[in-house]
Amino acid sequence: MALGRPAFNATSATPLYEQAADYIAAAIASGELEPDQKLPAERDLAEQWGIGYLTVRRAMQELRERGLVVSRVGKGTFVAERPGA
Repeated sequence: MALGRPAFNATSATPLYEQAADYIAAAIASGELEPDQKLPAERDLAEQWGIGYLTVRRAMQELRERGLVVSRVGKGTFVAERPGA
């Protein structure tokens, strides 16, 4: 599964990690990413998107806080089940 490359705006008041998190959140909301679907590794996303690894890590932390993804030790990061599903 490959996520497209988001159009990041470096001059935006919105931090880059939040732009990345919003991009993935939109893919989840649209159904492009299904519940329990594994996301690419953080390092792979950083390389694909041309942004820092720590920025992607912070984006994933943001998504975990929003309840949109879950991390499983040794397995990766997955789209969370939708509430009520």
